[in-house]
Amino acid sequence: MIDSMTVRGDRLVEIRLSDRERERLISCEASYAIEGDPWRPAAIYPDLSGDFALDGSYYVWNQAVTMGIVRLTADMEAIYWNCYLNVGTFTGNARLRLVFMTEDGEYEEERSVNLEQTGVVYLNDWSRYLGSDGVESPREGDGKWKIGKGRTGPYVGMAFHEQLPPIRIPVQVEGWYDIYFGTAGGWLRFMARAGDAPFNRVMTPHLTAGHHAGKVDQELLWTRCYLRNDWIEIAQLQETAVSHYDFGRISYMKLVPVDAPVLAGAGSEVHSGLRAENGAGADAAVPRSGELILYYEPYSYSLHGFHDGASMNGVMLEEFLRLRPTEISCQTIRIGMKSLHHSRHVERLNEAAVTDFKTTIDDPVKLVANCDILRETASYIRGRNVRLTANIGMNRPYLWNKPLSEAFVRNNPRLVKDGDLDYGDPEVLRYALLIIEEIVQDYDVDGLVFDYMRHFKNQTVESLVETISATKAYMRRKEQLTGAKLELKVRVPADQAVYYRALKICAARGDVDGIIPSNLLTSEPLPPIGHYMRLKHDTGVKVYGCIDGWKRYLASDPRAGAMLMPHSPSDIVRYVAAYDELGVDGIFVYQADELTGNPYLNKLF
Repeated sequence: MIDSMTVRGDRLVEIRLSDRERERLISCEASYAIEGDPWRPAAIYPDLSGDFALDGSYYVWNQAVTMGIVRLTADMEAIYWNCYLNVGTFTGNARLRLVFMTEDGEYEEERSVNLEQTGVVYLNDWSRYLGSDGVESPREGDGKWKIGKGRTGPYVGMAFHEQLPPIRIPVQVEGWYDIYFGTAGGWLRFMARAGDAPFNRVMTPHLTAGHHAGKVDQELLWTRCYLRNDWIEIAQLQETAVSHYDFGRISYMKLVPVDAPVLAGAGSEVHSGLRAENGAGADAAVPRSGELILYYEPYSYSLHGFHDGASMNGVMLEEFLRLRPTEISCQTIRIGMKSLHHSRHVERLNEAAVTDFKTTIDDPVKLVANCDILRETASYIRGRNVRLTANIGMNRPYLWNKPLSEAFVRNNPRLVKDGDLDYGDPEVLRYALLIIEEIVQDYDVDGLVFDYMRHFKNQTVESLVETISATKAYMRRKEQLTGAKLELKVRVPADQAVYYRALKICAARGDVDGIIPSNLLTSEPLPPIGHYMRLKHDTGVKVYGCIDGWKRYLASDPRAGAMLMPHSPSDIVRYVAAYDELGVDGIFVYQADELTGNPYLNKLF
């Protein structure tokens, strides 16, 4: 049943199964023994892929890790013993015994493996790292981390939702390393950095991803970087201190020496969650044959505690730039809502408001008071070989959330029909164009993206054509002054005739540069784009495939709001392949922070 058993570079013991026998296998029970000690259950990883980490059964995972009982299938080429969970950093000979259940009965096999030192470094001395800032039983208000006792050793986490000091972990190595987080269970939600690099978020799915959060003793590949005998620093995101979000529980960090600085891309075997060797369990990288446009939403990111341009862009924009996008589309305003940018014509965000999660927040107000985020982002990104466009939500009056609703809407409720502004009224169109013209004239951006999704009602062919054509005229005048090409793209409901008719006219005139046909809310089912691809063929207008931040809508909860299913790595690869086969010009990712901060997904790009 066992074809081979080897210690990998990351100190997982790979147990490869015989090709000839796999179809007959049902399960195996793995145990280990060292130097005459009794046999004990071995901590087995049944799969290393990000897909299994996110969507695979937590019961199957936990049974394998805690009891050594692994459910086998015909397509499983190998299973993996995480010997650190059982014997720590022990070096020397160990015995592994696997009792296989097959369709024909039981079969037992025993092998010896030499757990040699591979240069892997484990860091878990939380008491030393934290000093007086970490205790076993913290009291609320003391501002101390909890150092708990997990199944395999100590872990660090939060006992209460309060502000805690950063965790600084000394690293006494130099060279290129893959850095992993070993987790005791649950999801992770914090910032981390190595040395003087910018912080980046570590965000694994929560709420609707119980299969991930319920798994114990996982290892998550965070990043690859060059370490110089300095520090790894871990810091809270604001929402774990002031809201219901959990920080997670970190058991240890693992540093795996590697030869090359390349982490992802063509031919790479790096995959989400763990590094695969010999292709075992690897998640395929997304091919980059076209443009990649990422939607950037400062309003939401301010909830992390980023209340100025430097902190916002130093973490979030850098996180986006790591995916090497062609364009970043920065949220600027939603027509009918108070603005994020410092407009001369509309009110800025200035009151605390209720969120989709039924909490009241004033973080966007602080952001707007401290900076003009569109101007700051445009300045920050210059020279980074990435286009920056202003993203304008074309209809969001927010009469149901008055602190967000702009004066024009509050003073003219008659212009709101069925919850959306009525673009059939010339007054609404003039109001929208006033805002749009100001952004084109006053901001150093590479174009605009009009987003008609979420709230798409009360448009006519005439209102759409007039809005798009007038905007393109503003852009052409700006181009004559600056000599720089400006692009206008629109994100629209994929299957609504009014938008198709309008865009057919605009594309024929050359007034629109790109079309992003979309669903209302989620990526699946993929929106139909064949009619727009025909328009691309006839007019040369660019067409983009849309990936939304979530896979499917599940339900709505009075406390949590919308409950949405996150993507797995294979979902993203499948979407891109489907769009690529249709011949799109690129991919537009809405709510891109759902990908950029998730280590299971961001390495795909």
